[in-house]
Amino acid sequence: MIRCFLAIELSEEVRAALAEVQARMKRARLGVKVSWVKMENLHLTLQFLGYVPEEKIAAITTALERACAAQEPFAVAVGGVGAFPNARQPRVLWVGCRDTEARLKRLALAVQGAMRELGFEPQHREFAAHLTVGRVRTPRPDSALTKLLDSLRDCDCGTLRVDAVCLFESQLNPQGSIYTKLSSHPLKGVGQHASES
Repeated sequence: MIRCFLAIELSEEVRAALAEVQARMKRARLGVKVSWVKMENLHLTLQFLGYVPEEKIAAITTALERACAAQEPFAVAVGGVGAFPNARQPRVLWVGCRDTEARLKRLALAVQGAMRELGFEPQHREFAAHLTVGRVRTPRPDSALTKLLDSLRDCDCGTLRVDAVCLFESQLNPQGSIYTKLSSHPLKGVGQHASES
């Protein structure tokens, strides 16, 4: 069994900008403990598949290839820091993706639809494009964190070019997860979506 997820890789420029934002957050004197995500592990997750039998990987890559071929490449602005579920009880600290034309959401729905046909149900909450930079260990109100989030609300981390979806393996490790790219599927913009635009 292989623990897998589907995601978009980040460019070095976006990753460097995110590292700068995360460094600013780390320097703040917060009243809560945060587990920071390693920058090399940062990616934009479209769907977590969980544990997958090895013999099912070929079917996943075929379905992913087909779903991606129907989507056109595009770009989204990355920036603005926030927290899930909210700043008063923060569990996840994130940098957002300004998906103003809902293209990321459309891509996520296309990918999740292809995976549903193979028996992988998407998460029940609505897709919200974000990059997790930290996880709060004991969520509780912290005025220093609220102030920090407020100061970074409009930060700019550049533009992310979305031109492929990757299948990753995630190996759990005491020092943190290790991600290995198993395949990459380019967005080609052929088929239904291309004829609509």
